[in-house]
Amino acid sequence: MGFIGGNESSGEGVRIPLHTLPRVRGLDISTDEAVALPALLIDGLVIFLLGALTGTAYQIFAFGNLGAPSIYAGTGLIVAIVFCGATRVMSSAHPVGASRDVGRARSALTAWVMTFLVLILVAFSLRIGTVFSRGAIFSFFLAGIPVVAATRVYVPRFLARTLYANAYRGSEIIIAAARGSSALPQISQELRARGCAGVHTIEFDADCGGVEWPMERQRLLKRLIDTARVAGPGEFYLLSAAVPHERVLSIQSGLRLVPRAVYIVPSDAVAGLFGLPIRRVGHSIAVETQRVPMSSLARAVKRAIDIAVAASALLFLAPALLLIAAIIKLDSSGPAFFRQRRNGYRGHEFRIIKFRTMSVLEDGEIVTQTRRDDQRVTRVGRWLRKTSFDELPQLLNILRGEMSLVGPRPHAVAHDELYAKLIENYELRQHVKPGVTGWAQVNGLRGETPTIDLMFRRIEFDLWYAANSSVSLDLQILVRTVFTVLRQINAY
Repeated sequence: MGFIGGNESSGEGVRIPLHTLPRVRGLDISTDEAVALPALLIDGLVIFLLGALTGTAYQIFAFGNLGAPSIYAGTGLIVAIVFCGATRVMSSAHPVGASRDVGRARSALTAWVMTFLVLILVAFSLRIGTVFSRGAIFSFFLAGIPVVAATRVYVPRFLARTLYANAYRGSEIIIAAARGSSALPQISQELRARGCAGVHTIEFDADCGGVEWPMERQRLLKRLIDTARVAGPGEFYLLSAAVPHERVLSIQSGLRLVPRAVYIVPSDAVAGLFGLPIRRVGHSIAVETQRVPMSSLARAVKRAIDIAVAASALLFLAPALLLIAAIIKLDSSGPAFFRQRRNGYRGHEFRIIKFRTMSVLEDGEIVTQTRRDDQRVTRVGRWLRKTSFDELPQLLNILRGEMSLVGPRPHAVAHDELYAKLIENYELRQHVKPGVTGWAQVNGLRGETPTIDLMFRRIEFDLWYAANSSVSLDLQILVRTVFTVLRQINAY
């Protein structure tokens, strides 16, 4: 059934600060370090105070006394540190997403859930759960959901307006641009809006022939230097759009003796790369335009969640699991558990563990999928499949590292071999660990796949998940899984 089957490339001495560039693809000045770090400190302070206040308030309303305020303050401090660290890592990994309100709110909520999962895991591992009041912790968690989302959205926006509204007050900026540049009016307007005392624009013929260029360059440099002599303190801005690279370098070289900062403003196409991660490859720079879906830290967090949830569930459900195993033995002959070969991460074979729900134990070259009203399904097995309880033993596969809570459902080896021949890129779904539930299952593609078209749709969802997996997406899938199980769609 399958539930839930140094120097920039433009030349020495040229700086390109992101907060002085025109906005590109929604990139906001709140991503600048001058805003990001103070905003993170404010987040930490708010969380620390929230932890102390919610803990004390819960103690007063529940027991009529203050309890131990130092414990609540300490909890707030721990949560603040972990949350700020997680937020910092997520913002660095996805800078463009961190520049938008929705992206900041989403990352804040993800970091908030991750923080409390880590707190619960540590408390469970060190056996210090009795030190913390569960009611106080739960109150802290619930109160923090709207608070952290609001602070991550509005605090950077407020700081950006405060820090940069008058960033250029008193400065006089001299801008050189190719004649007819469409970016010139935009950047001139933004500089004036930030309090610039004067904006001087000088256009030149960037498309002139090679013979005419030396004279055009000389005229441009003379106008720039003459303007700088009479203008107040400020900087040079050179808009590089529609200007050949070697001419940009020659203009910049001619301005080296002028005691003013020189800024190169790239074209929109190039500026769009500045929000992306950069890696040095020897003397070259590589820009990451497509990243691996989950970083090593995110994979570690995902694994920690898998272990914490699987271990806790096994301990809590142990009596129920033993009872189900006994009922299966009494209902029909055969083992209580069913083990079948499946292909896991990177095609490594493992044996999936499920409660036996059928009178057969197929695990050969031919494996027949379960159909509606299948006579092979036992009486207890039919109930187990409708509730998806037959999948619970896979918690052992998770602890062994063979599976995850969320991922593409692993198919029988016989089915993998068949579909790999029929569906292009089928094996790419094995680039992530298989899961107990997955993106395809919560989107209605659960249960039998009698046609190749239906299997193709499921594989499309699996491949999308493999390319876009994240901790926040996993949490979303887990929540949707609960409703999918309750609705019992295609559960037979």
